[in-house]
Amino acid sequence: MLFAILRPILTLWIWLCYPVKVFGKENITHEGNVVVICNHLCKVDVPYVGYLFKGKTYYLAKKEWFKNKILAWLFGQMGGIPVDRDKADLESTKKALSVLKSGKRLCIFPEGTRNKSGTEIMPLHGGAGMFAFKTKAKIIPINIHHKAKFWGKNYIYVGKPFDFSEYAGQRLDAELNEKLTQKMYEELVNSKNELEEILNNRKNKKKNK
Repeated sequence: MLFAILRPILTLWIWLCYPVKVFGKENITHEGNVVVICNHLCKVDVPYVGYLFKGKTYYLAKKEWFKNKILAWLFGQMGGIPVDRDKADLESTKKALSVLKSGKRLCIFPEGTRNKSGTEIMPLHGGAGMFAFKTKAKIIPINIHHKAKFWGKNYIYVGKPFDFSEYAGQRLDAELNEKLTQKMYEELVNSKNELEEILNNRKNKKKNK
């Protein structure tokens, strides 16, 4: 109920305060059992992703965001799942797998922390690949061009969905997890490159007018 009320407010807030041009809209699917992976530049990344999709998107977020009881309740209503980054958090793992197994959408920022340089995709943590592999989920890579600035226009590219069907039937061990993580990294880099190419082409067209 609360999400249905807050969703249009979120949309209006993005339109007015953090306007964004989205490329690759044809790659957006509103169906469930999807893992969304995205580069991470600032806190606005979370509402950016929520803005792209219909319905609720669940997020893995550091437990520090949930210390305040009121904020913890609000984040929970909006799909937040607290995770302890300092240890193997079995509780958050179970919740994340439950989200995907019930046909819902889960967003993960696999760089693990905010990318302060924003120039290159940082090495990824391995959890996102494990979630997608175990639940046979589609994976949608997203690239946010730069750190959001109030009233400043931003750009987002939604890459083509992919999956791990080529590894079906294999045992999930450290070696396979590394392969899954590497493929996710390559797809995130591809999405970043696609966005850069689009923006460069737009810039060149303006120059040639």
